[in-house]
Amino acid sequence: MKLETGSTLHGFRVTRSVFVKELESQAYEMEHLQSGARVLYIQNEDDNKVFSISFRTTPSDSTGVPHICEHSVLCGSRKFPLKEPFVELVKGSLNTFLNAMTFPDKTMYPVASRNAVDFKNLMDVYLDAVFFPNMLTDEQVLMQEGWHYELESPDAPLTYCGVVYNEMKGVFSSPDSQLERRVMENLFPDTTYGVESGGDPDDIPNLTQEAFAAFHAKYYHPSNSYIFLYGDMDIDATLAFIDGEYLSKFTKEPIDSAIGRQAPVPSVVKTYPYGIAKEEKMEHKTLHSLTYVVDDALDPTLGLAFKVLTYVLLLSPAAPLKKALVDAGVGKDISGDFQDGLLQPLWGISVNGSDPDKQDKILPIVRRVLGDMVKEGIDKTLLEGALNRIEFTLREADFAGRPKGLIYGIRCMDSWLYDGDPLAPLAYEGALKVLRDGIETGYYERILQKYVLDNTYYALISLVPEQGLTERHDAELAEKLAAYKATLTEDDIAGIMAATEALKKRQATPDSPEALLSIPTLSRDDLEHKAERIVMHEETMGSVHICHVPDVTNGITYVNAYFDLHGITAEELPYVYLLSDILGDLDTKAHGYGELASLIDLHTGGIDSTVSAFSDRENNKNYVPVFKFKAKVLSQHIDKLVGLLKEISLDTVFTNEERLIELIEETKAGWDMDAFRRGHILVMHRVLSYTSPVEAFCNAGEFSYYQFISQIAANIGETCGEVAAKLQAVMKKIFVRAGLTIEITGSDDEKKAAAAALPQWLDAMPKGERRTELCDFVMEQKNEGIMTSGTVQYVAKGGNFRDHGYTYAGSLMVLDTILQYGYLWTKIRVQGGAYGAFTRFYDNGDMVFCSYRDPNLGSTVQAYDELADYLETFDVSEREMTKYVIGTLSRIDVPLTPSLRGDKAMNRYFTGTTPDVAQKRRDQLLATTAADIRALAPLIRSVMEDGNLCVMGGEGKIREEASLFGNLVSLPD
Repeated sequence: MKLETGSTLHGFRVTRSVFVKELESQAYEMEHLQSGARVLYIQNEDDNKVFSISFRTTPSDSTGVPHICEHSVLCGSRKFPLKEPFVELVKGSLNTFLNAMTFPDKTMYPVASRNAVDFKNLMDVYLDAVFFPNMLTDEQVLMQEGWHYELESPDAPLTYCGVVYNEMKGVFSSPDSQLERRVMENLFPDTTYGVESGGDPDDIPNLTQEAFAAFHAKYYHPSNSYIFLYGDMDIDATLAFIDGEYLSKFTKEPIDSAIGRQAPVPSVVKTYPYGIAKEEKMEHKTLHSLTYVVDDALDPTLGLAFKVLTYVLLLSPAAPLKKALVDAGVGKDISGDFQDGLLQPLWGISVNGSDPDKQDKILPIVRRVLGDMVKEGIDKTLLEGALNRIEFTLREADFAGRPKGLIYGIRCMDSWLYDGDPLAPLAYEGALKVLRDGIETGYYERILQKYVLDNTYYALISLVPEQGLTERHDAELAEKLAAYKATLTEDDIAGIMAATEALKKRQATPDSPEALLSIPTLSRDDLEHKAERIVMHEETMGSVHICHVPDVTNGITYVNAYFDLHGITAEELPYVYLLSDILGDLDTKAHGYGELASLIDLHTGGIDSTVSAFSDRENNKNYVPVFKFKAKVLSQHIDKLVGLLKEISLDTVFTNEERLIELIEETKAGWDMDAFRRGHILVMHRVLSYTSPVEAFCNAGEFSYYQFISQIAANIGETCGEVAAKLQAVMKKIFVRAGLTIEITGSDDEKKAAAAALPQWLDAMPKGERRTELCDFVMEQKNEGIMTSGTVQYVAKGGNFRDHGYTYAGSLMVLDTILQYGYLWTKIRVQGGAYGAFTRFYDNGDMVFCSYRDPNLGSTVQAYDELADYLETFDVSEREMTKYVIGTLSRIDVPLTPSLRGDKAMNRYFTGTTPDVAQKRRDQLLATTAADIRALAPLIRSVMEDGNLCVMGGEGKIREEASLFGNLVSLPD
């Protein structure tokens, strides 16, 4: 259906119609005349339809009211009077995306689905949630999602609890989050950006129900809304529905949601402390951030230019500013970022692995290096390579399985929210021309001069570690709450206890059957019964296996090379993981690492390397370990890509000790920053490594690798030659033709071109030997408590059900959904106040439960242990069971990009998952009944009784419950 500019359809006046060449889409801007709602519709043939409604939300304090509103509107509404319609949607929808997001100045509610009926249902629930939520009158919603006093007996300590409260405690357990908070409050002292929209745990308990409801009343009105529609849909019916059911109930109002523009403040240089555990060393744990305010939000060309400059200066292996800072000893890990999506965007330089006395060195080095580059001109090869890299990403439009429309909708808000052209961030062709021409005209040099060298609106903020700071803060909070409790009367205490009990009763009480019926759902007949078949053709080139996944890739060829790691010993394995981290960033026989980086950027879409393992479907002791090169290239440059793969794999040298030391120290500093944020991943692999050889292999690249790289980095100056020799040895052992499998995704012609180019690499590669032995790991139930300065936990418990005589069935996929959005959601998130919890069940029998940003420990373990009892009596209606089946399918049937399709094909190839096996699993899934779920209780009980436990969390909480553990471990120094 074509909409004419100036026409009105169901109350929506079309104000603009534009063809967006980059998206091959027709875009329409509209206004809903009665309510004042803004609408952008991007019309194309993409069946993965997207709807989003966003509001400009500008908080004036750090109570986290936008974030808590984002959670709370989805806790019941006028038409859907359940406790959590969001959860019911996740369980019973074929959505391809379903979530909500809080930003510093906006709140977004996007959904996506390929099914038209499902898409309408999702829109209905979300629109009713944002406009007519129960949170306005039900104070228990704020208590659950935001914060409340918790007191279970008169003698118990008074505490705070709430989902967002604990989520933000987890966020601020990471020092880089604390650093960002300090930067923003110093740069924007007078505007909404100076407060924490997500909520500061110290401020969240100041939020009242009155302020909560008032915030919603002010901002959640159609006149302050931005509605985004994308994809192949019946736009006439969609607009009729949105108007008739929702927008027609409102009239246009003036909404004061303006984002104040901060007048430049004098440059700021400040230092703040952050907490580390008592046993942690303080050396090389300081963080610095130098951040400039860029006052041109509505210029997407400038934003892309800054992304080019960020890569050139700080992210590329050849980055000159990064090298200057590292060479001066300022820090071990240097990075940068251009943060758009703000009225006043930011360009920042981050320094990790530093010390307090290095702060004074940063500005002089930045000014000297950038001043020289402006004067002498930036290396044009670096600029061209960075621009090629960004252009490749824009044209590829591969968002790792997320709907394209979702990402486009977020990008539109980068301009739309500030009253600019919402299509400007999407129409990148003109910007690319400006950027390419600018390489020769001094464009980038002028940007550096204006926005950095001549800019006095910046902040240099440092975070310095302090032992015991977190514990003192926790003690002060406990004292504050105890002092407050001492002022309460017996009636006050009884009131808090009654409120605590009432909330827990509400949380434990299921929704009524009538309420559940209000959520629309599909039937099993609406579901696709055939498992997706991925076509893959196999052939050999000498001893090398070639796998071809035919697909339409818009002129891009994807090449993945899998080198078999059988024969690698447990002693060699950490060096294999280290090799995957640094390969491509080192010198080769033909090029220095900087030249190599430029060639990769100029001629390819990227070359990455990883280590992974594909488990036998029925036996976790048998697996295929691989070293993988993942690469992509415009098809006409396939020869260049293959030549670079040859150079990196066969001709890398380790003689540049200075560079090797730099990379190892950078890797260690990166782990120091990321370990706690990735705590759930670390403990899941760690707990399974106690019993599973394939997981022991994976753990060697996770927590064990963190320990390894920390030990290596501590003495690398003395042992660099030895480390280089070991890396050289494992590289020589890995990169041989024996056991090599190469996968190509692209058209038949692109596959032929790739196959014709491969001999230049394969012929130069040693034949090698085909080995069969796997690493010999010692399986040991360690039950570790990994102690950190964090204030929340990641609690994992798991094992292997095949060891107890059970087999895998498709019903376990449905159980995953039931637990994640049923039992564990209620026990761990709703009642326990954690951000979330999830499960993993693998064909090989490995299974694990894990909580995320969890204030608890022992009670979470108890919830895991009581799960089998819950399953023994599990019983729901056929309608509810169907919803669980549908929700499971939505997570399995993710639309695949060509890259993801190739990855999935190879996963099936290495694990032996034939089309018949995949179909059998799907048939079992679709046929799952409540009785099938009850039958899984013994399987769960057997693994929980094994008692395998691993936790990462606060030192105080772990020591408090030390009886649960066999070993207490600190994070590596």
